[in-house]
Amino acid sequence: MTTPLFQQLSPGARVLFIRLRNLGEAVLDTANLRALKRQRPDLTLVTLVESVFADLYSSDPDIDVIGIDRSPQDKRSSPGARASIIKKIRMIDFDAVINLHGGPASSQFVALSGAKHRAGAQHFRPGIVYNWKIPPAEEILGRTDLHTVESQFAWFKWLGLESAEPSPTSLFIDMRMRDAVRAILKSRGIDPDVPYAVLSPTNEFYTKRWPPQHYGVIADYLSSQGMQIIATGAPTDEQRKQLSDVSRATRTPICELSSLNIGELTALIAGARVFVGNDSGPAHIAAALKVPAVVLFGPASSVRWRPWKAPSALVQNYFACNPCAMYTCEAFDEPKCILSITVDQVINAIETLHVTRS
Repeated sequence: MTTPLFQQLSPGARVLFIRLRNLGEAVLDTANLRALKRQRPDLTLVTLVESVFADLYSSDPDIDVIGIDRSPQDKRSSPGARASIIKKIRMIDFDAVINLHGGPASSQFVALSGAKHRAGAQHFRPGIVYNWKIPPAEEILGRTDLHTVESQFAWFKWLGLESAEPSPTSLFIDMRMRDAVRAILKSRGIDPDVPYAVLSPTNEFYTKRWPPQHYGVIADYLSSQGMQIIATGAPTDEQRKQLSDVSRATRTPICELSSLNIGELTALIAGARVFVGNDSGPAHIAAALKVPAVVLFGPASSVRWRPWKAPSALVQNYFACNPCAMYTCEAFDEPKCILSITVDQVINAIETLHVTRS
């Protein structure tokens, strides 16, 4: 039987993990990366992510980071950006490269990395790129309906991770980001030392957005419980409008923040009494920080994408068409899965977390 990859790596080996595109998955990766670091503290672990997500690791003691720039229009990296990353990968001289993404760009990085060990899923193409071809996670663990962390855990297990079960996710707060956020909040009339709630009502998929008028009611409810209200979103015209729609739907003053970088957003969420938001990357940040979170699910699989091993309450009404591709609603005239969630359901979920005053 072949010795697993992680046991073959020499002391002090450098290992690159490729994770492109998705903020939530970049956060979820921390569970298995930290487990590997505990098993092999001598290894240098590096993750390749979009530059906009690199601040997730700005003060991380276990994980180094390489960021790749992408076009804000089509969310793809340019040929020049890819060439620069390939040059950097080859200069670092990684012993192993593990593709957690599987797209064409990530396969190109693996192929041109110069690494002795190149790992990816069996179905990744072109197959000739990989000399470690990982079987399906369900086959490794012997069951289906896996969370994303569990699916990746299966891959790591096949490569030699010795943990009995997946770890929780976790993030480290950069104190510079924390200080920057405190200054921003004070400039916007928010006292960072008084309890506040973070609402995350935005999403690029319209099928995953709970109505702004409902978030307005939740803002009023949380305010009645003594919390200041902060709503966050991405710095796009569409998401700024989504935040404004929430503000117009409430009697409560809402601090709208749509220009935070990922490090600042992480620091903001870390200080919150409670997080309430649509199924999205910030929800996984809250889970990694162990901030009590209420997460609203519509078309996505909550089995695969629910908050992982964290204080949380999931709100979802199940339909036969769930999960779906999310780009549009094929079953109804409107996405009933997310729209069917009631304000009472969300308030009840908040109360189960015991974050409001009695």
